[in-house]
Amino acid sequence: MKPLLHFSTLSAYCEGIQIPPPKNEFYDIRSFEENMKTVKHQMPPFKHEFFAIALKLEGSGFATTGNFTTQHLKATVFFNSPYQIVHWDIAPNWVGYYIIFSEEFYQQFSPKKSITQAFPFLLSDQTVPLAVTSEEAEDLYHLFNRIYFEHQSKQAHQEEIVLSFINILLFKTARLFYKQNHQVITTQRRDQDLALVARFKTLLETAFYPNQVYETQSPHQVQFYADKLSLHPNHLNALVKRITSQSASDLIQRHLLSLAKSKLKNTPLSVKEIAYDLYFNYPNHFSTFFKKQTGQSPNAFRTT
Repeated sequence: MKPLLHFSTLSAYCEGIQIPPPKNEFYDIRSFEENMKTVKHQMPPFKHEFFAIALKLEGSGFATTGNFTTQHLKATVFFNSPYQIVHWDIAPNWVGYYIIFSEEFYQQFSPKKSITQAFPFLLSDQTVPLAVTSEEAEDLYHLFNRIYFEHQSKQAHQEEIVLSFINILLFKTARLFYKQNHQVITTQRRDQDLALVARFKTLLETAFYPNQVYETQSPHQVQFYADKLSLHPNHLNALVKRITSQSASDLIQRHLLSLAKSKLKNTPLSVKEIAYDLYFNYPNHFSTFFKKQTGQSPNAFRTT
């Protein structure tokens, strides 16, 4: 079986999906219409190392990010995060825009905070496609349009202006996300607690990026994150539960399960390979975890 495609640069990504190379190695914005002439209309599962936000106004077929799909949505905003498994099957009639950029590019705008701390909806377990109204779609379309034309220009401060527009786009997308997911943050929740939970979620996301080495502590354990946040594990569990209604342990298991399901459905990796990819010491530990969570073995889930 072929290994999962992985694009570590924007140039490699553009070559892999058969579109012209980017003008900038750290961000790119395209209209779907300009891509339709050459882009692969059926793209097998792959990963890249960037954040992406897309606005699709029209078009047949679907795109899938992780465990979420645009299949039953017409006008939609959808997004993905680094190392999330993506694939699509589209007709050559898509209308809209997408922008793709690296964490390093974003941090030129906000160097003291990771993008997923500032915008938690970009965490891979949150990337639910958002249906948009005609008014919302028009507003976002004009914003993408402004970014696109600034990107095409060769005027002074081009990159700074693009970054500012991207930040506005992120805030507008966050507004839609919280509106549609009814996530109301009450005034009683202290800013410090929210910041700690955001840091925990970012640590959880990045702990399962590939090719990391864990010799003593496991990213499956609350203690691993508590130590990095200088908290007692019980305090971290209680804090996360107060903010999210789920304990830190629950979120770790949910994230692990989401990654496992995505790899089982979208990659040719064996169960053993997936177990090691997710930092289980032994494949049977992964199988036991998966069956406890789903009532099915990994192989049974894969074939359903």
